[in-house]
Amino acid sequence: MVVNRVLRKVFGCFCLALIISATGVGLSVGTANAGAPSAKLTVAYTTVGGILTPIWIPVEKGIFQKYGLDVSMKFVTTGPVVVSALIAGEIDIAAAGGEPIVAGILGGAELTIIGFGSTTTPLSLFVSPTISQFEQLRGATLAVSRLTSSGAYMLKVGLRKHGLEPFKDVTIIQVGGIPESFAALQGGNVQGAMLSPPTTYRAEAVGFRRLWNALGVEYPSLVIATRKSYLRDSQDVALRYLQALAEGIHIFKTDKEEAIKVMSKSTKVTDRKILENTYADNSEVHSQTMEPTASGIKSILETMAATNPKAASAKPEDFIDVRLVRTLEDRGFFKKLTGK
Repeated sequence: MVVNRVLRKVFGCFCLALIISATGVGLSVGTANAGAPSAKLTVAYTTVGGILTPIWIPVEKGIFQKYGLDVSMKFVTTGPVVVSALIAGEIDIAAAGGEPIVAGILGGAELTIIGFGSTTTPLSLFVSPTISQFEQLRGATLAVSRLTSSGAYMLKVGLRKHGLEPFKDVTIIQVGGIPESFAALQGGNVQGAMLSPPTTYRAEAVGFRRLWNALGVEYPSLVIATRKSYLRDSQDVALRYLQALAEGIHIFKTDKEEAIKVMSKSTKVTDRKILENTYADNSEVHSQTMEPTASGIKSILETMAATNPKAASAKPEDFIDVRLVRTLEDRGFFKKLTGK
């Protein structure tokens, strides 16, 4: 283990030197690493929805290989499990909801957020057809995938915005995932559920009502997190991962057909109308520069403060590390990628 760690560190320093010495970054990095052994990287994601399409595009398009990365993608069903896996070193980078990562750091985990994949979310609250206003939810039971998920966070924001207090005026239960939330709604076990595309269109098709759309509310529903020790020892690998992800985001924004193709394969959805709608719902949620912001973290901390006293006094800046995305920005990577 010690030998492998030393070798990784030496290799990391060597790759970083190549990046620094190159004229420009990003699109030229793949050439700089041509012929060199690919750096192995294990990345976990926590949901299967259209918002994750930019994460999958680099896999399908060979972009990771272009940046000298051998990436293993793992699906982990919950944010807390991802946090545990990051701490244990079972995964290197996580693409997950913001709240569980923030909660982990707040609890002492030596993790940091190096990027925001998105700054808002297309999650929506769907309810029984007889419900047309929030006041009718008083005393109701609502489903989320997990109580620490982005869906739970947004539900609490929406309830408070409309004068209802979570866990006091309504009951919120966790059921495991988006499909399970929809199943609970269909089965009559709950009166409402937080759903994401493409499940939202299935809900509409069978008569459920979209009561509230969270799109536009600032919330880093997709963050890129890693261990501080990994960032210290393998900074160049993390940098190249962000470059590949940035290309995935760019393709998603500019090549609708390719994005829908990858989305269909990854979500197992073949209905063209559902895919079109899902793409439309997610077309404006991703951040091209991926820069993590203190304001985004603040919105999570404010919600957590009701049940976690540490959140009230925490500094949002302590949860993020902007160095990698700022490096890419300073070197003109994003401008070269997008032509803007």
